[in-house]
Amino acid sequence: MTKLTSDWLTEGVFDFEYKKYVLMAYLQHIESQFTVNKLYPHLQELKLHFDTCVNIQANKNAMKAFFPKTLTGIDKKTLNLVYEENYQEDSYLSELNYILDFAIPNFSKTLSEGSERFLEVGENIKISPVGIVPLRVEEGYLFFVHTLERMISIFQYQLALYNERKERYLKTVFVESVRLGIGNTMAQIKIDLTRKNKSLPNPATYIVESQYDYPLHETLLPVAKQLILREINVA
Repeated sequence: MTKLTSDWLTEGVFDFEYKKYVLMAYLQHIESQFTVNKLYPHLQELKLHFDTCVNIQANKNAMKAFFPKTLTGIDKKTLNLVYEENYQEDSYLSELNYILDFAIPNFSKTLSEGSERFLEVGENIKISPVGIVPLRVEEGYLFFVHTLERMISIFQYQLALYNERKERYLKTVFVESVRLGIGNTMAQIKIDLTRKNKSLPNPATYIVESQYDYPLHETLLPVAKQLILREINVA
């Protein structure tokens, strides 16, 4: 299974064994993608699924705490009052407990694996400016150097407001791929971009170089975007 819907917990057959099968098939696919260093959008989706399960479990526990309890006596050792809970779960909530108790640690394990790979990729990436960095760095260009050929992929970036998780993020748009050469250096490509795009007369421009041939869209681009956010002191 390559995709887990946002309502996977409640859609279809509501049965622990079935949901366990669905979840494990999905996580096996995710782990196979992580093995070939394809992190996105899988890492983001995992975080959303994990947070959803944790929130549902927390809300269930909070609801349970509001139910009245019956005083049954006093603990002679601690002198604390002893209460008996009147709350009883139906079969639906009991099944949900089994599913959440299984899903949360498995989401957490796979999420940790993906996060470790994300950090590993970041450690193997070098980001350096092309020319002098301007005062305004909220907009500019990213030059991704291809490991095995004299090509760069150019993306225009812009610092956006907040995503669904209330975080600042970079919006990126692919511009073009350009071959490097004696008369076509990084500096010259930046000048050419400035001439074409009059709205960015002095763009912040960064070269993104990797020690390894990571997938561009699934890994290099999202990791570089996070590193650039730190570079411009936003993340």
